[in-house]
Amino acid sequence: MIQYGDILETVGDAVDQHNDLDIGVKGGVSLSPTAHRMSANIDFTGDATVYANRDDPINLGLKVRSGHSGFHGLKYDVGAERQVCSNGMMAFVSELGFDQTHGDPFQPGLAYHAVDAVIESPAEIEHRLSQAQNRELMNQDEALLVLLDQGIGNFLEQPVPDLLNALHEEVDDPESPTLWETYNAATRALTHYTGDVPDYDLDHGFEQAAKLLETGYNEIPDPEQLGRQTVERRAQQRIESTESDEYWEGEDEKIRELLEKHGVEA
Repeated sequence: MIQYGDILETVGDAVDQHNDLDIGVKGGVSLSPTAHRMSANIDFTGDATVYANRDDPINLGLKVRSGHSGFHGLKYDVGAERQVCSNGMMAFVSELGFDQTHGDPFQPGLAYHAVDAVIESPAEIEHRLSQAQNRELMNQDEALLVLLDQGIGNFLEQPVPDLLNALHEEVDDPESPTLWETYNAATRALTHYTGDVPDYDLDHGFEQAAKLLETGYNEIPDPEQLGRQTVERRAQQRIESTESDEYWEGEDEKIRELLEKHGVEA
C-alpha cells in the first residue's frame, strides 16, 4: 500500500530541486472518513504563475490523488488556482498527467516528472488558455446546457440557479460565451457553491469541467461540435423520457432555437 505521507514528502522534495526558482508551496489534504481516498491540492507560488490575461494571474500546482478501493491508485494532474477568485483548476492539460496503480511499488520518479512538467510548461499552459478565450459557444443557454451535460449540477443544491449565477459572474457577453468563461463558471460553482462537499468527491466534477479545455488528446475542444452534440443529446432526452422535466421554464424552445442555429432539424 502506498503511504500518503510518502507521496506528499516526495512532491516536496521534487519542488526543492527547483531551488534556482522562487517557488513556494501551499495547499491542503482531504481524506475520506475511512482514509481510503486522499486528495491534495498543492499550489506553487512565486515563479510558478501564468496569466490567462494581464489581470488574471493563476498559480500553477499539482492535484494529487490516491486511493485503495476502486479509485485511482496514484494520479498527478496539473492543478492551479486563479488568484482573482480562488477558483480551483484541475487536469486541463492531459499531457501533464502521470499515474500508477497500487499494484506497483511506489514510483517516486513520477512525482519528480509531474513537478518538472508543470513548472517547465507555463508557455504551453498560457497557449491553451489563450485558445480557450477565442472559441465561443452559441450563447449562454448552450453554455448552461454544456455545464449540466458535464454533470457540474450534480454537486449543487440548486443546479440551474447556481450555474446561472456562475455564468453571470464569469461571462462578459451572454451571446458569445467562450470556452474559458464557461470553464470558469464551472470551477466557480465547484469551488464556491458546493458547501461541505469534500475535495475527494469534487475531484470528479473538476475532471468533468476540464473537458471544456481538454479533449483527452492534449488539444482544446471544438466549441461548435461540443455545443451541437450537447444540445442534440438533451433534445433526445426530452423526446424519449416522459419523466424528464425541463431544466428551466422554456428550455424546450431554447433547444429548438439552438438546433436551428446548428443547422439540425428540430
